[in-house]
Amino acid sequence: MCLWTPPLPLFDRDFIQRVRDAVSLPDLIGRDHRVEPQGREYKCLCPFHNDSKPSLALYERYGQWRYKCFACGAGGDCFTYLMEYHKMSFVEAVRECADVAGIEVPTTPGKRQDGPDRRTMLDVMQAAQDFFAAALASDAGAGARETFVKRGYNEAAQRDLGLGFAPKGWENLVPHLMGRGISLNLLREMGLAKVRQQGDGAYDAFRNRLMFPIRDPQGRVVAFGGRIIDPEDNPKYLNSPEHPLFHKSKLLYGFDVAAKPIENENLAIVCEGYTDALACHRFGFHNAVATLGTAMTSDHARLLERRTSRVLLLFDGDMAGIRAARRAVEITFKQNLDVTICVLPEGQDPDDVLGNGGPEAFQVQLDRAVDALEWLLSEFAKDADDADGDADRFRKTERFLQELANIGFHSMPALRQDFVLLRIGSILKTEPDTVKSMMPEPRAAAAVVEEKPLDSGRTQSAPPSKLSSTVAHEAPAEGEMVEGPNGAEFEVFDIPSELLGEEQSSSGATQVTAVPATGLTVSPAERRRRQAEENVLVAILAFAEGAPDQAWPEATHALELLTNPVANLAQCFLTQGAGARYSQVLDDLRNQGQDDTALRQWHNQAEHLLRTQDHPQIMLERAIADLRQVNDREAEQQANSEAKRAAAGGDFSALDAIRNRRRMG
Repeated sequence: MCLWTPPLPLFDRDFIQRVRDAVSLPDLIGRDHRVEPQGREYKCLCPFHNDSKPSLALYERYGQWRYKCFACGAGGDCFTYLMEYHKMSFVEAVRECADVAGIEVPTTPGKRQDGPDRRTMLDVMQAAQDFFAAALASDAGAGARETFVKRGYNEAAQRDLGLGFAPKGWENLVPHLMGRGISLNLLREMGLAKVRQQGDGAYDAFRNRLMFPIRDPQGRVVAFGGRIIDPEDNPKYLNSPEHPLFHKSKLLYGFDVAAKPIENENLAIVCEGYTDALACHRFGFHNAVATLGTAMTSDHARLLERRTSRVLLLFDGDMAGIRAARRAVEITFKQNLDVTICVLPEGQDPDDVLGNGGPEAFQVQLDRAVDALEWLLSEFAKDADDADGDADRFRKTERFLQELANIGFHSMPALRQDFVLLRIGSILKTEPDTVKSMMPEPRAAAAVVEEKPLDSGRTQSAPPSKLSSTVAHEAPAEGEMVEGPNGAEFEVFDIPSELLGEEQSSSGATQVTAVPATGLTVSPAERRRRQAEENVLVAILAFAEGAPDQAWPEATHALELLTNPVANLAQCFLTQGAGARYSQVLDDLRNQGQDDTALRQWHNQAEHLLRTQDHPQIMLERAIADLRQVNDREAEQQANSEAKRAAAGGDFSALDAIRNRRRMG
């Protein structure tokens, strides 16, 4: 058990207050999202939940800026925003805000540091960027400069875009940066160095390549893309590996400079690669961005949604481009975005079209973009025409209908559903009602279990979440399979009475805990609820241990949102102290021969939060807001199900009652 001690102060209160007063939240949040004035306040889409209308209010009171979401409850100041949205520590958030405000940060000895902070890592990447840019401008970079010019980047463009050159040879960047006091371990972590398998030392990860800096939404270099100069080299493109600053699924190349044009034109052009996006910018299409060697993700879609309601997905005309387009449609369709698809002629990419025909020819291609759903229907029509007999046509139809269900067919407006069914019926030469009868339910995504470290350096799969149920009659035996919510099956074992409240343990009912059986299905809704409850429990554990003398009524109110046994554990930690209570519960579990894996996992997560975060209260606020959002979603789904049953049965009075209840709620 690690005893929590408050971190050494890096900044005094006066400095923190001076920074807070100097930062304008509309400007700070406006770097990431579209912020619009409304009277004396500002509004934007809330970045902390899937917001469909601006719910985040930014307001100034007594000379200080604050934000508050009236949907999910998120709120705070400039520091809170950076900590919650950009996952910075408090110290990093203060430094970032000081940089924004132009305030010099004091140097304070005694800094507690487990590893390099975000600022250090950013400085390393900028130092590498400076090295590559200097190498491009040197005599050794003459060939690289000429190659850039041939590809349409004159020397002014090379400077403006921060393009660079990784010299030939094995040891150029690494000794340069290590000579500036940067450790080899940090260079390895940032993907700039590789360790030799035989012998000592390390060598450059990028060699003899054209270098393209990859920046985060704030314009800071976080990674690199390298393209070959020698046609004999492989691979053609080489990107930095993922590291603490760089996650491909969350970043779009060029978004830092394209954000404002995207907002101004209310349109984002999404390309397949960063050279395609750069070609677009060269010819005046400044609202172009690109994915970074990955398929389109929901994080990409949410990033774009903060700036625009319209997205044009631009793909090459080969089979890989078609497959990528289909994946992107499924992702973007689930966001509040109007999506169109532009597939270029086979064998051409944006660089080819722009280089051969200029911006006019490229605009002609963009004007050919069609609605994403219309494009999917056109692709299905081609597949149906190419079918090898009726059986093949039926299989292709089933696959396509499943694809439509997965992207949200059942949540489309009724008129659009009718249009789709009519179009499919026309393609298959059958009645729309026949097609409707074949339409399946959306297929749930497979659960992903991450491997997380436990104590003593061991690793194992994260333990299954626990469900609690009260069985009024005969209790199932330990190890027996029982049916849970939505038909999911669970394996049963006893909960120690020590973890039960007095009311449950004395009521005569038998309390059981169910763990999902290996390989069996758990509904996505149930999985979301369990994860949200566990997150609240972990945050309460961290709050009770990290701020034992701090009273916060909201923490107690959170217990009402939890189900047993999670609520009982949380009550223990809040009322009797996390440290001693954890040890006692752990001992009781072991003495009774029960599995203590879940409890140890929760405690390890809580200790990790205390090591990496500065404000247990903020962690708990966020966890509670997430759980409330899950509750609201479940209530909405239940209301929808009731409405469907009422409508199907012709019970219009019940349907009106449901509508009125939803309107009042």
